[in-house]
Amino acid sequence: MKTDIKKYVLDLFGKLHLIPEKGFEEYKTSRLLADELKACGYEVTENVGGKTGIIGILDSGVPGPTLALRADMDALEYVIDGVTVNRHTCGHDAHSSMVMATAKRAIEDGIKKGKLMIVFQPAEEKLYGAISMIESGLLDDVDEMFGIHIRPVDDTCLGKATPAVWHSASTVFTVKVKGISAHGARPHLGVNAVDIAVSIVNAINAIRVKPSVPHSIKVTNVSVGGDTYNSIPDELFMAMDIRSQDNDVMDDMKTKVETILKGISSAYGGGYEIISSGGVPAAEFDPEMIQVAEEAILDVLGKDGSIGHLYNPGGEDYHHFTRMLKKCKSGYIGLGADATPGLHHKDMTFNTDCLILGVDILSKVVEKRLNK
Repeated sequence: MKTDIKKYVLDLFGKLHLIPEKGFEEYKTSRLLADELKACGYEVTENVGGKTGIIGILDSGVPGPTLALRADMDALEYVIDGVTVNRHTCGHDAHSSMVMATAKRAIEDGIKKGKLMIVFQPAEEKLYGAISMIESGLLDDVDEMFGIHIRPVDDTCLGKATPAVWHSASTVFTVKVKGISAHGARPHLGVNAVDIAVSIVNAINAIRVKPSVPHSIKVTNVSVGGDTYNSIPDELFMAMDIRSQDNDVMDDMKTKVETILKGISSAYGGGYEIISSGGVPAAEFDPEMIQVAEEAILDVLGKDGSIGHLYNPGGEDYHHFTRMLKKCKSGYIGLGADATPGLHHKDMTFNTDCLILGVDILSKVVEKRLNK
């Protein structure tokens, strides 16, 4: 007798929701999901990338594409009423539940060709969990990959979905600005790191790139350590948030930042040290994968079920898969879930009726790629 998939996905979600864990610390979560995959009959690899990642493989034994379904596992940390707690406020428990339920259905229904790879990824919120999975080398044979993410109510509602969430490239650029310390009464003997930073901020605010591409760059933190206010500071921390809907524009802005840092710090007689300039790339989807997702959505939700493409200023480390796995074509489904007040809000809730809809859509994707 086949599994009641609706009951299965709701039960699994209930279990995952009660064990929220931070990125690379998803020990209970990964144990539960690995055990579920093994119980279904998947070939399972644990501790992928030396972390908590999991890969399960169902091989038809017949030549065909390797299709991967990816779900993120980690929760977010909050301090609430003075207590540090973890909460699933971005829906990763929902994503893992839907992908696992799809994996269970695929075992019971079977696949006619190729391989189905189930990817449970850690640390999406840290924005480099995907890289840890990629660097394991275990995903090198993936031909096609799909992700799924519940959407807040201001994006779309329950019963609707998008075949492509076009996330932006996102970078947090941090730097030490260096001057020369001096007594406040003798500023001419020093180089004020604050003066350098002010000029850098003004220059960054003047950066202009491609007006047809949504993008932004802004300094979000400038701080000098300590509480001494009568001396010229010789070091200062600066952070900036950079976003772009296009990866080339992102690269252009980062290059301009480095030019500004070098030119202005040198002009003042100071220096700088880049601490970090990492982030996530913008979405780059394959048109065929978007079409597959669109057809799956319409099959499940009906002719008015798709809202079309959704452009989103947020970032997602999922897009490292497309950029770093050279043969991987990808798609990314946004699922209406009536999530409120919004993703990452400490009190985020959503309508769990979306879970079976997500499973049905992902199952249609599997059917279209591995059963026809």
